[in-house]
Amino acid sequence: MRAASDENPAGERTSVVSPASHDSPASPAASATATALPPQHVTAGALIPIAVVTLMWGCNWPVLKMGVPEIAPLTFRALTLPFCALGLLAIAWAAGDSLRVPRQMWGKVAMLALFNCTGWNGLLLFGLQQLPAGRAVILAFTMPAWSTLFSLMLLHEPLSRRKVMGLVLGMLGMALLVADDARHLGRAPVAALLILGASVSWALGIVLLRKWKLPLSQTVVSGWMILSGWVPIALLAPLFGPVKLHDVSGGAWFSLVYNAFLAGTLAHWAFYRLARALPVAVSSMSSLPVPIVGVLSGMLLLGERPGLSEWVALLLVVAAMFAVLWTPKRAAAPITPDS
Repeated sequence: MRAASDENPAGERTSVVSPASHDSPASPAASATATALPPQHVTAGALIPIAVVTLMWGCNWPVLKMGVPEIAPLTFRALTLPFCALGLLAIAWAAGDSLRVPRQMWGKVAMLALFNCTGWNGLLLFGLQQLPAGRAVILAFTMPAWSTLFSLMLLHEPLSRRKVMGLVLGMLGMALLVADDARHLGRAPVAALLILGASVSWALGIVLLRKWKLPLSQTVVSGWMILSGWVPIALLAPLFGPVKLHDVSGGAWFSLVYNAFLAGTLAHWAFYRLARALPVAVSSMSSLPVPIVGVLSGMLLLGERPGLSEWVALLLVVAAMFAVLWTPKRAAAPITPDS
């Protein structure tokens, strides 16, 4: 959706993490607001949206684990994504944004939907079926490291020392968990590779979003992106398991509702509000606590007990995210007599 921030929400992710960096408001009022320089730090008014993003997306990992054992992964997303997409489009309409996408842009919207929505959600939930929530969220949030590689190839962004450090730390965390799975299970770590595939898909989608910079409201882009990405999921869902909602437990129903409205519409709305009000580097930092909350909520809600490898990998991945996303404050230029 997270999409799109450089964070996505856990299990939703969509446009995630810093997609709103290229928000080009469609309404005159929004355009006027966008011309003002945003504050260079987290303001008091941003604390509530940050808390919403962190808690909704962080806690979503164990909440997803309540649903996917009973509902086939693609069926789960086929039931939740339309509500998230329509909620975002309703918010955009209420804000005065035009919901129309020019015909020549639909090809790019479809490509963004494939990576940010279809690939991310499909691969993620198949992997999450077989992995603890804490381990899955750590693997998923290697995304900033992958986006650094794609940015180097597609955007020709310079590879600073901090980005190299983040890349190395993220790869170390990933390698630790994948090797641990292979050693303990005695077979190829398929589930871990599915989660990593989802993370790579998300990262590529984010970089393409930055590259193309569609001149539309980001909330509108994300709403149509999620709705477009939902179509192949809905078509493929019956092939991977029948829909038997009458046998679903209360916990699985809660997981569906949570993903449709809380981790879906509400968390995405909060993220885009953050991205509009704060610089990209600052708003992207809101994704840093998500894997930590994911691990801790998995312990609280599911009774998971992460081992040493999970804690070390969590430390490495959070350090990698910090290295990639953090932008040091620049000293103000000295005032000269001619200023």
